[in-house]
Amino acid sequence: MIIVSVIVPAYNAMRFLPQTVESALSQTWQDLELIVVDDGSSDGTAAYAAQHPDARVKLIKQANKGSATARNVGIAASRGKYIALLDA
Repeated sequence: MIIVSVIVPAYNAMRFLPQTVESALSQTWQDLELIVVDDGSSDGTAAYAAQHPDARVKLIKQANKGSATARNVGIAASRGKYIALLDA
C-alpha cells in the first residue's frame, strides 16, 4: 500500500533531478511512489526518470504547461493517502 505520493514537476531539471530523486527515495519511509511529471523538457529529464531502476519512480510526460499544471497532473495520477510536493 502506498501511503505517500511525492510529486516532482520537472522542466529541464537534469542538473538537479538525480539528487532530488535520490533524496526522496532515501527517506526512512519506504511506502511511497515518486511521480516525476516531465513538463516538456529537452534535456534528458524524461529519459532519466523513465530508466530509473527503482520501481517506485513513475514518469508522466506532458507538453510544457507550467509547474502548477504539472503538479495537478501528478496529484491526479497519485495513489497515496498523502501528497508531498517536491520541486526538482
